[in-house]
Amino acid sequence: MTDPMLREKKLLKIVLRILEERSQDRNSIVRQMAVRGLGNIVNGAPVKVKKYKKFLLDILIGALHDVFSSEVIGESMKALAKVLKELKEKDIGSSFKDLTEQIRAYFDDENDGLRSVAFVLFGILAQLTKKKWKAYFAEQVRKSWVILLLHLQDPSPEFSMV
Repeated sequence: MTDPMLREKKLLKIVLRILEERSQDRNSIVRQMAVRGLGNIVNGAPVKVKKYKKFLLDILIGALHDVFSSEVIGESMKALAKVLKELKEKDIGSSFKDLTEQIRAYFDDENDGLRSVAFVLFGILAQLTKKKWKAYFAEQVRKSWVILLLHLQDPSPEFSMV
């Protein structure tokens, strides 16, 4: 137990368990901070992201379904952007479909921040798409073609550049 790496591994599991519990809290600010913490795992322990990919993706994709707080949804998309940059297409697995559809739902959201981060996340998914999900992703792009083109004309100039 004197090895710092052993303590770190043990501590990481405890932190992940606490963040998982807090991501289901009744208070939306607590949920938002828990989701942010899960995204920050990428900064603190990037080599552990692949090990805990299913755990992280399940919680973060679940947070996209938060009906009470757009802040939680936005934080989830930001955290997903961090996590997905560390993964490959095969790491995402069947979550790819759900994630793509959830993100597309925010393309025409009134909230500039959600709309912007949805386009960023969609771009990250485009970079990840190689073999397995290529045809599916191409279909999602076709379904979103008009919205994607309208995004270039977004009334908020800083978001149209995303």
